Amino acid sequence: MKIALGERPVLGGYPGHRRAELPGEPVYARALAVEAGGAQAFIANIDTVLIPGELEEEVLRRANLGPQTCLLLAATHTHSGPGGAWDNLLAGWAGAGAFDREQRDAIAQAAAEALTTAGKSIRPAQLRAARKEWPQGPAQLRSEGPIDPELVAVEIPGVATAIVYAMHPTSMPRAELRISRDWPGQLRDDALLLQGAVGNATWSGADPGRRVQSEAARILAGAETSSAISLACETHLLALPRAQASRRVPFLLRRAASNLFALALDRFAVQTRLRIGPISLIGVPGEAVGELGLRARPEVLVSFADGYIGYVETPERWQRGEGESSKTYFGPDLARALGLR
Repeated sequence: MKIALGERPVLGGYPGHRRAELPGEPVYARALAVEAGGAQAFIANIDTVLIPGELEEEVLRRANLGPQTCLLLAATHTHSGPGGAWDNLLAGWAGAGAFDREQRDAIAQAAAEALTTAGKSIRPAQLRAARKEWPQGPAQLRSEGPIDPELVAVEIPGVATAIVYAMHPTSMPRAELRISRDWPGQLRDDALLLQGAVGNATWSGADPGRRVQSEAARILAGAETSSAISLACETHLLALPRAQASRRVPFLLRRAASNLFALALDRFAVQTRLRIGPISLIGVPGEAVGELGLRARPEVLVSFADGYIGYVETPERWQRGEGESSKTYFGPDLARALGLR
C-alpha cells in the first residue's frame, strides 16, 4: 500500500529535523499473510528508517488485530524515507525525524491496509525457500567485526517474496532532501525486504538492490517447491538491561547520558520468532551486528522488527569500546537479554 504523504514530509535517517525539499518517489507498506496448521502469521515491512513500538500499536489498532497477533513488522531502514512516527524528542533529533502525528497516521494506515488486504487474500499456495553465503555480494564492512553475508529468500509463487539481506540503505546522498526507498526500491514490487544483521554492514558498487534481487531470484529458481507449509510463531516481551552509555562517551558525561537514555527509552522489548517452512526468523528490535547474525545460525536475524532499542553489539566489543558500541543504549548485556549468543 502506498503511504499517502503530504507536502514536504518529514525525513528520517539522519540527526536533526529534516523535511523533503525535492519531489520524491512513492514509498510503501507491504504485507504477506501465511496460514498453516491452524496458525496464522504476518510478515510486513514499511519504507521507513525504524518502527517504534507506538507505531506498531497504531498499526494493529487500525487493522483490528489484537496484541497477540503473530506479526513480524520491520522497517526497510531507508535513510531517506518518511520519519516523524515516534513521539519522542530525543529519538526525533537523533534520526527518527520530528514527530508529525498526521504523517505517523498515514504510515500506520498504509501498513494496516496492507495487513488487512493480505489477510483477506489467503489462498492455497506453495512455498520455496533458499539461502546462500554471498561474500561477493554488495554488502561490505564499516566497522570492527565480520558482517553476515548470507542471503535468504522465501517465496510464495504468484504472491510475494521475502528477502533477508544485511546492507544499510544509505546510497541516496544525505544532502538530497527527497523521499526515497533507497536501494530497497530496486527490488521487484512483490518483494518484501527485511534487513538482516545490518549493524556494521554498508553497501558498495552500483545498483546494489538490483544485485540482491537478481541473486535472490537465482537461488530460488534452484529451490524445491513444497505445498506442505509449516508455520510456528512465538512473541515475547523481554526485559531490557539498565540503560548504559557507551565507553566512548566521556567519563564525566557518561552517567548523565545513561540517565537520559533511561528516561527516553522503553524498558521492555517485543521479540517475534517466526518459522515458515525451513526458515526460522528472529525479530531484533534494533540493529544487530554481523557477528550476532553469524552466531545465531541457522536462525536468521531480522533487524528493525517490532520496535527500536538502538544498536546491538557483541558484549566483547562493547567492553573494548569497538565496533558499533558508541551507538548502543543498554550496555554489554543487551544481546543476552534478546536471547542472542
